[in-house]
Amino acid sequence: MGKIDFNAKLLEKNKQSEICSIYSAADGIERSLEKNKDLIKKLAIEMYKYNPEQILFVGSGASYCTLYTGYYFLRTNSSIWTVHSFGPEIISDNPLFLEKLRTLAILSSYSGKTEDTLLASSFLKKKNIPILALTKSEDNPLAQSADFVLAYHDKCLYTSAMANLLMLLSHYMILNGEPDNAINLQNALLKVPDDMRHIQALSEEKALVALDKVKEDNFFYVLGDGALWALAYQFGYTNLMEYSRVHAACLRNCEWRHGPLEVLSKKPAIIMFIGNDASRPWAIVTKNYCEKNGANIVTFDVKDYVNTNPVLAPFILHQVSQFFFLYQSTQRGIDMDDYLEMHVKPYKPGESYF
Repeated sequence: MGKIDFNAKLLEKNKQSEICSIYSAADGIERSLEKNKDLIKKLAIEMYKYNPEQILFVGSGASYCTLYTGYYFLRTNSSIWTVHSFGPEIISDNPLFLEKLRTLAILSSYSGKTEDTLLASSFLKKKNIPILALTKSEDNPLAQSADFVLAYHDKCLYTSAMANLLMLLSHYMILNGEPDNAINLQNALLKVPDDMRHIQALSEEKALVALDKVKEDNFFYVLGDGALWALAYQFGYTNLMEYSRVHAACLRNCEWRHGPLEVLSKKPAIIMFIGNDASRPWAIVTKNYCEKNGANIVTFDVKDYVNTNPVLAPFILHQVSQFFFLYQSTQRGIDMDDYLEMHVKPYKPGESYF
């Protein structure tokens, strides 16, 4: 384990925690896609029959990040109009396009009980907008209230959910007359589990090296762009803050030059996610500038692992980021099943799931 001492008993316990999916993610993707292959094709046909003018993605936390990958795929590879939103945001904004455009909503929640997402579902149903639920099982409030359900039946709430969503959207694109990019994505997606297995040891090694570099830091700027923006966001807010209990701020690589440069004299810790899509040049420029001007930088670059379809970079870098926060949480003496706030204290009076 290099220069870092870990409590062996706590490390083994954290490896078995509900959130730790590193060791089962590849198998989970394969099982879930195989189980759902016929269902996914049927749902794609239903989407095509409905002929939406736009697709609205709504979720919270990690599920919001999962949906971003589908949103990004359509935005960069299809002419289909897409919108990506948090539940409270779509309710409070109440955008006029919901009344004017033929909309299909895809809502995601691992448990199917997330309050913000259920409220968004009720809000959209009152507008007669059909809802497709992306969730762990068919037996939860979100699934039972939805018009269509795509249940991935796996604890890997990020990778398995994301794989099912991308396969569904690619089948829909083929039906919609945009087959080339969709077929390319499908072929690469089916290879992802083997890609993940192949780089698991390398990911663990790089995570430990990265942690040793920043193990004394208690505040991190987490940067990402393009296909990796949502992974950076998830890593900062639902990994570093939720589990490792350190402060984090998530920013875009391409926006770092507009103000944040002035903190470089304080030698901040920065974790950068760098993909192989068209946003890469901005990330490289930011990395080079920050390294030369005082930042303590950890880089998770997809090109160090597998040069896959750019949309799939989050699958590849998910492993190294999850190893990092597993070991970081353990190093800090944190039991990853032990919450202080979430699932312990109601966020608002009367709320049963939070």
